[in-house]
This record gives sequence, C-alpha cells and structure tokens, in this order.
Amino acid sequence: MKFTANHEIVLASQSPRRKELLQTLGLAFQTVPSTKDEPDPAGFKTAMGYVIECAAQKAKEVAKKHRSAVVIGSDTIVVLDGEILLKPKDKAQAMQFLHKLSGRSHDVITAITVLYGKEEMSFYELAKVTFFELSEEWIEAYTDTSDPYDKAGAYGIQTASKLFVEKINGDYNTVVGLPIASLAQKLAQAGYISLEKSQVQC
Repeated sequence: MKFTANHEIVLASQSPRRKELLQTLGLAFQTVPSTKDEPDPAGFKTAMGYVIECAAQKAKEVAKKHRSAVVIGSDTIVVLDGEILLKPKDKAQAMQFLHKLSGRSHDVITAITVLYGKEEMSFYELAKVTFFELSEEWIEAYTDTSDPYDKAGAYGIQTASKLFVEKINGDYNTVVGLPIASLAQKLAQAGYISLEKSQVQC
C-alpha cells in the first residue's frame, strides 16, 4: 500500500525513527525540525496536557514558515507513577531512570498535532510497557553507550534496550515515537492523503 499526498507534507521533527515510520506510507514529504525549547512539565496539571502542548508547539513553529503545507508535530514522553521521564541529562540520570523503570510497568504517550491552514487536529496514543528486572550490569553497559541520551525515559524500544521489555499493551509504534496507523487513518479521513490506485487490472 502506498499513499499520495494531496498537499505538501512536512514532518516537524529531526527524529530518524519518526521519519522512517512516515516513509512507510510511501508519501513524498520533507522534514523540518522545530528549534523551539520544550516547556517545563511543572507548569502542567497532567502529563497528557504536557505532551499534547509539546507536539502542538513543534507543529505551530514549523507551520509559520510552511503555511501551505500539512505540518505534523509529534512528541513522546514516558510516565511512571505520574512522573514524566524526559531525555536524561547525563549518565547518572539515565541510570536513575532505568532503575525506576526496572521490573515496573509505565506509560508511553505520543501526541500528534496536524496543522493545515486554520485546520488543526490533535490526538494521542498511549501504550503500557513492562520492563524485566534489570541488573546493575545491564544498566551500566547500556548507559555507557550513546543510545539513551536522545530518548524519553532513557531507552529506545527499537534499539538495544528492546531487551529490557517484557511486554507491551498498545501500539509498538507509539513507543517508537509515531503511531503511524492512527496517523494514516486521520490524514486520510481529513483528505490530506489518498491511497494510490493499483496499476494491476483485475
């Protein structure tokens, strides 16, 4: 299955993982990362409100320079017992996050905002991830790599830390950072993309 973009599509992200997932639709699009600093989570009553605002800010900043495009902004957070675990600042914080997640279940929330002119839609997907008990040796070895430091919660399910995950309840791609199935449904319903007609005659 491949789709055709009915408008210019811009992904407001520098994440290679989000880019790869959007490429699965076969669309022509460009990536334009947002440079806006993420807000302080302390200013929000809920984790859900925070992640939705982050996605919206990214989309709105990029949309200012791409007014004729459909702009897609996305943000992902890890939440444990109401605490938002963002990208770790250093090895000590990465280890702290992984110790907290060890042997526990946590929520991964990815929010998306899609802007086209004055039209705006926002939605989110939530997946529950359960970790095995992690040994100090495994945590030490993983945080010695560069992998944890650009990822919420200090891990990426599509990289070496997939070995930490016992089970997932929800969409795997939500944890990766872009729930592409839900996004494709909503883009198609809004008329922003269309399924390519098959060239094969039946």
